[in-house]
Amino acid sequence: MRLTEIYLKEIALKELFTELEKEFQLDENIDPGLSDLLQEADELVFKKFNINPSEKKYFIAGSARLYLYSELREAFNLPGNIGDLDLVIPDKKLWVDAGLTKELEAGGIYRPTADGSVEAFTVWDPSKAGGEYADVKVRSTNEILQGATLVNGYYFMSFLDVVDYKTSLNRDKEKEVVDLILKYKKGSFKDKREFLRQILNTIGEDKYKELFAMGK
Repeated sequence: MRLTEIYLKEIALKELFTELEKEFQLDENIDPGLSDLLQEADELVFKKFNINPSEKKYFIAGSARLYLYSELREAFNLPGNIGDLDLVIPDKKLWVDAGLTKELEAGGIYRPTADGSVEAFTVWDPSKAGGEYADVKVRSTNEILQGATLVNGYYFMSFLDVVDYKTSLNRDKEKEVVDLILKYKKGSFKDKREFLRQILNTIGEDKYKELFAMGK
């Protein structure tokens, strides 16, 4: 059974991560790498698609949300800089109106930068990347869009969806992660940092760094 299915059916993961997101303190100053990528997206994506970032017509996918919280990055020893920015724009009409019919018909991928630092997709499907991601299954793009939340003026994929697709790369540890979250809900940890470090220890530091690598 997939991680999200276990959580939603057995321990209401959605509610738990809503609580956790409220506890995390947003950085007063946004991560410089993420800030630069968002500025690129403003010029190359949002203007192109005629989208106001405050409109829920898209979401920023992947690990970008993690770079909003220095506390989270510190707890898990995350990389210092984000590698790229993935945006998902499901409405095909927006693609047509933006003059991207060719890109839409070719798979729904828009790459406005030569180095691939900013990309837009019609669907969020990590399995298309192949390799270790080939068997990764995530919630539908519409479900993820509905769960996205506005943070610092942009809609980001929920923490639930970030963790779900990341941990799906290490399925043998899912049950242990579930047990840790159950303990967290019961107040078995003195604070969330201890809880996060326990997840790190369970997954394994090397594997964790791999799962949360830049640009993944």
